[in-house]
Amino acid sequence: MLLRRATAADAPRIGQLFYDTITQVNCADYTPVQINAWRGGWQNLAGWEAKIEAQYFLAAEDETTGTLGGFASLASDGYLDFLFVSAAYQRQGIARQLLTALLAQAACLNLPSLYTDASVTAQPFFFRYGFVVAQEQQLLVRGVALPNYRMVRPLPFFSSLTS
Repeated sequence: MLLRRATAADAPRIGQLFYDTITQVNCADYTPVQINAWRGGWQNLAGWEAKIEAQYFLAAEDETTGTLGGFASLASDGYLDFLFVSAAYQRQGIARQLLTALLAQAACLNLPSLYTDASVTAQPFFFRYGFVVAQEQQLLVRGVALPNYRMVRPLPFFSSLTS
């Protein structure tokens, strides 16, 4: 998998992967009503383009087929906004690769911690990589409550000073 910075041209594929992953993977942990509400904004290309522009936004692309296998993003305040892997690429280490790249970016920014709003599906993954639950939440999306977890991971201090 090739990790690269996402561009506005990736927005349609990112939106489609978002929709597909929620529909095919997260459906194990959420009701059909919750899935329908959550996937609702997938075609908002302007919204995706704005996130790509504003955040450190990565795309994981299959080098052989050019297929988008996943994406992830980090806001400048340490908010891990997105981490999605296609149903076709689950359990191949792509989420780990994306998270590792975001952790490296966080170190470059000298961030004290990362935080995310993890789905019920993603919570075990984040737990394995040092995130802890700060609180359980009920996120309201299009009038529907979606349970998730505010999770936090402290980062080690990285000094940018040379000796």
